[in-house]
Amino acid sequence: MTLLEKIPTVITVAVLLAIFAGLKRHSRSARLHLWLVAWFFIFAHFVAQCLEPATGDVPPRLLALDLGSLVAAAAMFVASLSSVAEDKFRRTVMFSTTGVAAVAYAVVACYDVHASWPYVVCLTTCFVSGILFFWWVRREVSLYVVFITSVAIVVGAWAIRAALHGSYDEGLTALLGLGFTLPGIFICRNYWRPSAGIITVAAGFFCWGAVFPIGMLLQYVAPQLNVPADLWNTPKLFVAFGMILAIVEDKSESIDAMQRKQQALNQQLERFSAITSQLLSGTNPDLLCGQIASAITETGTFRIAVIEVGNSGQGLHVTGASGLAPEKLLELQRRAEHWSTDTIKDFCSRARKVSQNSFLLSAEEAAKYAPVKSEVDYELNGHWRSGDELLIPLCSPHGAYLGCIGLDDPRDVEAVNPQELSRIELLAADLAVAIELRSLQGQLVRSEKLAALGQLVAGVAHELNNPLTAVMGYGELLSEDIPSGPLRERVEKLANEGRRMKKIVENLLRFSRQNTVDCQSVNLAPLVQDVLALRQYYMRTHGLEVVVEIHPEMPHVAVDEDQFKQILLNLINNAIDAVETAEQPRRITVRGYPRGGRAIVQVEDSGPGFADLNRALDPFYTTKPVGKGTGLGLSICYGIIKEHEGDIRVENLSPRGARVTVELALGREVKPSAVIRTAVGKV
Repeated sequence: MTLLEKIPTVITVAVLLAIFAGLKRHSRSARLHLWLVAWFFIFAHFVAQCLEPATGDVPPRLLALDLGSLVAAAAMFVASLSSVAEDKFRRTVMFSTTGVAAVAYAVVACYDVHASWPYVVCLTTCFVSGILFFWWVRREVSLYVVFITSVAIVVGAWAIRAALHGSYDEGLTALLGLGFTLPGIFICRNYWRPSAGIITVAAGFFCWGAVFPIGMLLQYVAPQLNVPADLWNTPKLFVAFGMILAIVEDKSESIDAMQRKQQALNQQLERFSAITSQLLSGTNPDLLCGQIASAITETGTFRIAVIEVGNSGQGLHVTGASGLAPEKLLELQRRAEHWSTDTIKDFCSRARKVSQNSFLLSAEEAAKYAPVKSEVDYELNGHWRSGDELLIPLCSPHGAYLGCIGLDDPRDVEAVNPQELSRIELLAADLAVAIELRSLQGQLVRSEKLAALGQLVAGVAHELNNPLTAVMGYGELLSEDIPSGPLRERVEKLANEGRRMKKIVENLLRFSRQNTVDCQSVNLAPLVQDVLALRQYYMRTHGLEVVVEIHPEMPHVAVDEDQFKQILLNLINNAIDAVETAEQPRRITVRGYPRGGRAIVQVEDSGPGFADLNRALDPFYTTKPVGKGTGLGLSICYGIIKEHEGDIRVENLSPRGARVTVELALGREVKPSAVIRTAVGKV
């Protein structure tokens, strides 16, 4: 074949190489990079053929460049279409073992080395390392793995046997035939789709791999048959054009995928914005949680979404869910009753932060909460594992945990990223604001109700004082004039009931009176001890345990000392009434600590808890027996705390007990508290 006949093929390959180089500039795919390197070796292969003399022996260095480049190109094609194409470390291992041994065999054959051991060593290294590498990557026994292994063993054994008998052409045929056939198998296995590009590439590689055993067979069967060189090169061109077509198809699919993703994003934003508008318009957030969960699962990557909101200290309440079977939803609702917002806080502290406000907890860490597990198994990846739990907490502007959005079963594990989660986080923030506004609205309604009721009872109390004074005065006068006996006992009973009525009226006046608050910076620990001292004898004689836990660096609190003592006394009295008839242990805990620039005071008891949390702060509401309480204690505490610009919350504990939390401003003077933990009463 003359030089002029070889030049068109070289030019064609050069043009193809330029096309691949141009495509590489617009893609960072490792597969395309390997294709570019492989076609560079093919170009070197044709250039070496152009430099070969028309007559006489071919210099070994040109022959080594010719065959070595061809074998190296085969190794590149095998790596580019295998499952390790994107794994740089595994590609390096493959090239440094199988690839180097194959190229070394071609170079040794070109220099006409007569000793058989170099050929045997290269072939053994190439096939054995290739088989071991293949099993290391696949790590499974399947029909596909067994087939590839069997073919490699048979072909390798045939080539090694021929090398032991001094015939080395079989080794080149085996390396080149298998080297260009495997890419055709790999592309069908790893990148198959019924498209013109993939079909052309696969068919081209199968034909390219068949060229070498067919050519060797023709040398034995019909040595005089002259096959045109262009016919042997045709599969190469099919592979090249098929690859270009496959790249164009990939680009088109990528554009289509981006358009579908953009449409899905627009749909998601429309759904989310419609829900946000309803939240901000004052719609009850509990009524929208179902829509929020459905919008997340229908427009995002997660198949399961559950929204849980704190239920006034009575665990968590599932307010919305999507993607869960009815029986699993019932099981989740049952379990959520035993969780709390503190559970969410603990969850976030243990989890790995994957976005600004999204936390991913591993299956092992999530097991302690015994959630309703998903039945979807995921292949090993760096984004999501089977059993993982993702949570987006609902936090108020003050940092309090109000609930959470739980997400599970992603359709695309790679989509579990900050960009995807950021939109759900924004919706979660809007939901948290709506829940906080609902709580503030409830507090405002309670304040207005208390104010109106205060005005009413003030007038009633003043009207009652005058006749009540007369009743008490005449009762005392009558008791002095009547001798001892049943009649006098009745009059004294009348006077006692009058005094009790006066006490009730005084409570009413205290409830309605707007006092001037004289806030001073006071130390919390002595105040607690002073109040406990008033009931210490009663608690000791009735076997009640009182534990005081004041943070060692508790700052001073800005309060009116007398009014704050009244608050503590009311809370402790309520706790004593709650635990008197409770089961053992009958314990009251008074706790104080700083948090977020505020002072937190908590009074806990081991009693039965509040019967109705929503009415606990209402005036005249009480569950105590008749004559035991008036129902004004917590209402008076509420009014005093609001005058101090503080907050009060009530909640039930699990499995029993109640907690009242008071939040107040800190004083300007900061001194460590001397009391850390003390116990008062009988243990």
